[in-house]
Order: sequence, then structure tokens, then C-alpha cells
Amino acid sequence: MFKTFYHSIIKKMVVSFGTLFNNIYIERYDTSGTKLQKIKVPLSYSSKERMFYRLNVGAETPQAFDTQIVLPRLGFNITAINYDSERKRTLIQKRYAESEDSTTKYHFSEVPYNIQFSLYIYVRNIDDGLQILEQILPYFNPQFNITIKPGILNDTNELLDVPIVLTSITPNETYEGVVKDDPHRIVIWELIFNAKAMLYGPVNTGNLIKDADINLFKLED
Repeated sequence: MFKTFYHSIIKKMVVSFGTLFNNIYIERYDTSGTKLQKIKVPLSYSSKERMFYRLNVGAETPQAFDTQIVLPRLGFNITAINYDSERKRTLIQKRYAESEDSTTKYHFSEVPYNIQFSLYIYVRNIDDGLQILEQILPYFNPQFNITIKPGILNDTNELLDVPIVLTSITPNETYEGVVKDDPHRIVIWELIFNAKAMLYGPVNTGNLIKDADINLFKLED
């Protein structure tokens, strides 16, 4: 029943999702309104737990602040993949494409799955986090559409529109040590997105129909 195939759809979704957030900057000003610096916010694929550990690595040593990751920073990862029955299609529907060796390639209907992404915003102060949020939220009302090329049948006509829906925004603050003693604060914003993707089954091959026998007859009046 099963056969080996790989279309890299989930990988393409990860790359496409990350590309949405790889050009975010924050600006810092002095009290007179003069811009002091413009910082590009780094982006990486990592879970919240792994990033939080790296942010606090060596916290018990005097050299802790020399080894910690510089903030602000963005991180994201896949947190769930769920079947979406509301977008189910007819299973016997096929899509064809002609190949160079006079055969046809085809695949059956795509299977709808929702890929859930979590985007984490790590900052030291509130204003940095709000700057990043305001560069993201206006594009999601609550969804933003991206287009990828699945490349299943290797033709240029095959495109897949994927709505990415922002479902929740959650702030969180963590402290090291006693709050009153100038703590080492990390502010984390977690944004949850659902990408309404399609997954494809294996590609099958068939021969072209070159001849057809047709019987014609005239009905009597």
C-alpha cells in the first residue's frame, strides 16, 4: 500500500513562514528623540524551552552575561500538525501533467492539514517587544496569504495558496532572583499561527491515450 516519496511541503512551509519575519528591525532613541541605533532582530528555528535555556545559560556563574544570547530575538517552531476535515476534498479527483517520455504523471487530491507555528519574541524591555508586535500584527486580519510552489508534477502551473491565521497572542515575563533587586528580566511574547496547508500523496505514472475506437451510428427518425 505505502511507497517511498517526499515532496518537502512541510519544509517549504517552515521556510516560507520564517521568511515572513526575517526582516524586522527595532529603533532606539534618546530623550530628545534622536535615533541612537537601528537593530535587525535575529530569527532562528528553535523551541521556547531550548531558547529559554540558552538565554539563561550559566546564570549561576559570574560570567553569565558574557555567554548569554543578545536580545531582542525571534524564534519559531512547529508545535502541532492536525487534519482539517472542513477542507476535505473528493478523494478520487486527480491532477495530470504530461512528461517528456510521452507518459502522464498524476496525483490524487491534496489532503488538508493545519500546521501550527509558535513565534516567540524575546526582549529585555517592553518597548522593544511592542515595536516588533506592531510590525507583525497589521498584516494579519486575522490571516495572511502566502503562495508556494509544491513542485509535485514539476510544472509551472502548480501553485498552492496557504492562508496563515493568527489565533492568539500571549505575553509572559520571567525574572531571575528577587524582583526588587534589579532582576534580570526577559519578556516573551508568544504568537500562535495556523497555516492551512495541503499535503500530497505519491505521484503515479500512466500511458497517454493515443488511439480510441468509436462506433458511430445514426438513429432512425
